[in-house]
This record gives sequence, structure tokens and C-alpha cells, in this order.
Amino acid sequence: MRDLLNGEEAITCRRVFPSCAELFAALETDEPPDLLMMDLGLPGMDGVEGIRELAARAPDVAVLVITVFREKEKVLEALNAGASGYLLKTATGREILEGIEQVFQGGAALSPEVAKIVLTEVRKPSSGETFGLSGREIEVLEQLAMDHSVKEIADHLGISRRTAAFHLENIYRKLHVQSQSGAVAKALRSGII
Repeated sequence: MRDLLNGEEAITCRRVFPSCAELFAALETDEPPDLLMMDLGLPGMDGVEGIRELAARAPDVAVLVITVFREKEKVLEALNAGASGYLLKTATGREILEGIEQVFQGGAALSPEVAKIVLTEVRKPSSGETFGLSGREIEVLEQLAMDHSVKEIADHLGISRRTAAFHLENIYRKLHVQSQSGAVAKALRSGII
């Protein structure tokens, strides 16, 4: 994986950590990365806990899960914890690189099996819970679900980027999530969109 990433002109893989404990120890002194690729089956603190902890310590770091776990509960837990994408280890090198690019562009990267899980959740009956979201915030969520970036959302809704970002912050706070994919997953499960 390190060779794949370092073979790309725009990507540098600086460090590899065998556990969350070692990652968080390094974050005490090192500058956080732009993106972290996280497995879920880690010794000690598991990946989902690690994603939550990272969101609290370094909220600007995007997390792309790369794992063998394909169970619905794991997928939804990771997305709700703040993961910006969820790829299975069966993904090709090209798919991983495309996933990283999608996350950097403000989108979400999902393996086809994971996307199917999210779609299945969409088709569940609505709970009727809207979490106090305004009509405009729901419109922003719908745009997020179409994998639009903040700029694209602003353009589609005829608002400024700053206003779109403000709505996103409110959505994350109201839904108690840390990422676009977490917001979309929760909104879909709740039948908001």
C-alpha cells in the first residue's frame, strides 16, 4: 500500500501505524496528515473507536476505511463515526487511488458492496425523525447524497460557499456525526432524504 501511494506524484505516505495507540502517540508531536487510511480490525482500540477519537483530536483529518469487514453494522458504525469513505480490501490499486481523490474533493468513496448496504438503508421506512433540520439543511443533505462538493452544493442551491459550509456544520452538529458520509448515512437511515 505504501509503495502504491508513494508511486503517485500528488500523494506521500509518510507513516504507517500498526495500532491506534501508536497513531495517537505520534499525533502528540507530529503534524496530522490530510488523510488517514484506517483498518477496522486493529489491536487495542478498534478502527471505529479510532475514527471517533481522531474526529475529536484532529477533526480536519479525513478518514478512508480500508478493511475486510463488509457487515452492515461495521459499515454504518464507521460512517457514523466520521469516516469519509469505506473501501473493501478487495479494491484494486486504481480504485483506492480514485477513492482518495474522491475524499479529497469532498466526496465519499464507497466500494460497490458498501454502496449497496447504504442503498438498502435508504429503502427502509422512515422513522419520521428530522433532528431539527431546517428545509434548507435537508436540501443541502440531498445534495450531499448526490456526492456534490461544497462548491457544487452552493452552485446548485444558489447560495455562497460560506453559507453552504455553515449549513453543513449545523447538519453535522444536529445529526451528531463528523463527516459527509456519516451525515448521509444517518439521514438515509432516518428517512430524512
